[in-house]
Amino acid sequence: MMAGENDFEGMADFDELEAMFGAADPDLAKMERVMLTQNLDGFASCFPEWDLHPPKR
Repeated sequence: MMAGENDFEGMADFDELEAMFGAADPDLAKMERVMLTQNLDGFASCFPEWDLHPPKR
């Protein structure tokens, strides 16, 4: 099996899950973005001497 075929097979699995559970909830996507932002901000604060400031919004 080629690598490209394997990638396509994974997408078919995702399509099957989407059919079972419906499309992604926009509120869930917003919550994920907020959580990622908080995690990145928290991680950057652990290393104050490094230049890990969050990107400007």
